[in-house]
Amino acid sequence: MIKQQFIRFTKKIGLLVIFLTSLFALTGCPYSSSYKIDDEPSVLTEDFFVGKWASIVKGADGLDRPVKMIVDKLNEYEYNLNFTGNIQALTNYNIIKEDTIKATAFVSETVSRRFLNIKIKGQYYISEFIYKDDKITILPLCEHFTVKLIKNNTELKQALELHYQMRRYPLYDEEFCLKEMTRVN
Repeated sequence: MIKQQFIRFTKKIGLLVIFLTSLFALTGCPYSSSYKIDDEPSVLTEDFFVGKWASIVKGADGLDRPVKMIVDKLNEYEYNLNFTGNIQALTNYNIIKEDTIKATAFVSETVSRRFLNIKIKGQYYISEFIYKDDKITILPLCEHFTVKLIKNNTELKQALELHYQMRRYPLYDEEFCLKEMTRVN
């Protein structure tokens, strides 16, 4: 009798572990790809975006953490981005060098929205980009915004357009969202 109860208990624990692992795997990171929305950057860089921006983000542990984004122009169409702050939790993603994430980015426009194609270590992270009331919001799409296997830039753009046309609320990776960043010195 006790042996059967123990077996049922361990099965339940095993199912719980599998469920939690699957949940974290599905919601654990922003969408990344070797593809970008546009083949080549076509939206000119804008001076309002250049500078230092800061925000407070809530970490997975529930604690508030300051994050700073430093933006410089790389050329007429691209930006250099440096993200700094208490971002050690991202070491598991192998994108941090010391205490900074270094990236390049360019803006794409589609479905009446602006997106940043953020390139970090050869991978593109697609984020909705909002500038409103002198504040910047960067909303990275979550890993499962599409179930389609993307094979090129055109398919990525089509999947993005379909996602925004069909969903009432786009799927963002909340843990990586930078909301209402304000300009700092």
